[in-house]
Amino acid sequence: MPRPHRRPLLALLTVLALVVGGCSSDDGGDDGADAGGAEGPTTEASADGEGSEEEPADEEPTEEELAVADLAEPGEHGVGSAALDLDGRRVVVWYPAADPSAGAEEPTDTFDITSQLSPDLQAQVPPEARVQYPVPAATGAEPAADAGPFPLVVFSHGFAGFPEQSVALTTHLASWGYVVAAPEHVERSLGGLLGTAAQGVEASTDPEVLSATLDLVTASSEEPGSPIEGLVDPERVAVTGHSAGAGATYRTAAADERIDAFVAYSLGNGNEENPLGEAPTVPGMVMAGTDDATIAVDETRAAYDTLDAPKYLVEVERSGHLVFSDLCLIGAEQGGLVGIVEQIGLPIPDNLLRLASDGCGPEAVPVEEAFPAVEGLTIAFLRTHLDGAEGFDGPLADGPVDTGSEAEASVTVG
Repeated sequence: MPRPHRRPLLALLTVLALVVGGCSSDDGGDDGADAGGAEGPTTEASADGEGSEEEPADEEPTEEELAVADLAEPGEHGVGSAALDLDGRRVVVWYPAADPSAGAEEPTDTFDITSQLSPDLQAQVPPEARVQYPVPAATGAEPAADAGPFPLVVFSHGFAGFPEQSVALTTHLASWGYVVAAPEHVERSLGGLLGTAAQGVEASTDPEVLSATLDLVTASSEEPGSPIEGLVDPERVAVTGHSAGAGATYRTAAADERIDAFVAYSLGNGNEENPLGEAPTVPGMVMAGTDDATIAVDETRAAYDTLDAPKYLVEVERSGHLVFSDLCLIGAEQGGLVGIVEQIGLPIPDNLLRLASDGCGPEAVPVEEAFPAVEGLTIAFLRTHLDGAEGFDGPLADGPVDTGSEAEASVTVG
């Protein structure tokens, strides 16, 4: 289950913000962090070499103190959610909420994966098997408009996925001050393949859908009365995605000049029928599970080699394809998605069943243990290369990563 929001990191971040000026937008921002306020205490040497009675300013946190485990803790914001319509496609938006407890305390959202199936398939699922997966967000929560506008992150789900497939990650980003928008790629979504989501929707390429989502969300932010009115900074935009969505992320980052950075999870190297195409030139981070049976880690390494610096390759040890999603956790007590399908006897294609279990078995590190590496390094990258913030690049160094959990990960910097 998604981890509840906790705030033990706020004191550290508050002090760090005072030290380094916090996050800055492309135009330098206007958050007052470097305004002419009183300076902190200093130590002056007296004639006899003894320090004055003023407190020494030597206990401020350094970059090294802001570790991956710190960035894996939820940020200062609660999380709200809203749904937008993109020419018949669902677009789910998670945003920073004014109430820090939004998404951490009841009532919170839930997600029923059965709702993605066709009516005929849904009718075969008994009520007790309809898993209500908890989502750490609150629909319609008051947005943190006074703290905005915020950078926009567009998220692209994987094959047979759906906008909510990686809610631990997308809501985590929202808690750290990002508006996250996830469209449904009905051409390859679970609802499009096994449901009715694609009916009446004009087919589009992945980059077209992601760029159109960017258009929709920025326009909605400018619309009076919108649930995300005034929240989006269109000058700070990143695109992210998993698996098929990682390829979509790569292609969109190369094609849409509004994209400033990208993060691709389980990125393949393309093939003759679906090549990656021109490489992005903006800062990029790609992540892979070393035991991914769907997209081999060597493919991700090859895709990483195509990128310009600054670039980062993250490898999460003993992790499979679904470590970047919540899919291993949905219905876990009932044997996961595959267990539910087998119990009910739904006619789900074998290739989808294999995909739904890649990284969920006992041989893999539990995905909850790997989430800190995924979330913490994503925040470090976005804060550094999308926001231009100082003090967050400590975790972005060559070598092993201290994840603060039993999961092991490493970073390669290029």
